[in-house]
Amino acid sequence: MNENHEKFIKRCYELAISAGKKGFDTFGAVLVSDGKIIAEAENTSDYEKGLFGHAEFNLVHKCANQFSDATFENAIFYTSCAPCVRCLMAIASLGIKKIVYGVSYKSFQKLCPTEEEIPDYESILAQMKVSMKMIGPILEDEGMHTFEYWGGEYRPLAELIAEMDEVKKQNN
Repeated sequence: MNENHEKFIKRCYELAISAGKKGFDTFGAVLVSDGKIIAEAENTSDYEKGLFGHAEFNLVHKCANQFSDATFENAIFYTSCAPCVRCLMAIASLGIKKIVYGVSYKSFQKLCPTEEEIPDYESILAQMKVSMKMIGPILEDEGMHTFEYWGGEYRPLAELIAEMDEVKKQNN
């Protein structure tokens, strides 16, 4: 089964790089049912216009009235990076039971100006009577390199991390 996870996570990474080359943040997501991709989406966020176009949210929106509850319950939602809270709630709203992600919250924080404590989302969802399993990271090193295409301009990962390390030092 892990081989399939890798195959679908690699597709998420391809979508993430595609989004980045178009000038967006580098995230991609696919929905898999019976071992086949039935829908996919890229990030299309536009911060200047205030548009929340996360790949996961775009995929949820695309699928919401397209597939049955039974399809969602048995499908696997793949995403290039562990989803933000808004996206996680949107995914849960479909009745998805399993999310597989590439890059972990902890690794993604290397590219953020601040570091925050990461909640145990599975437990929080369980308290709300939402059963969801989160599996990952999968091919995380490869996934981290998708961020080199963030915003349309290629920059080496080491350079991006070093820049954020400097920002974090200034913030302390």
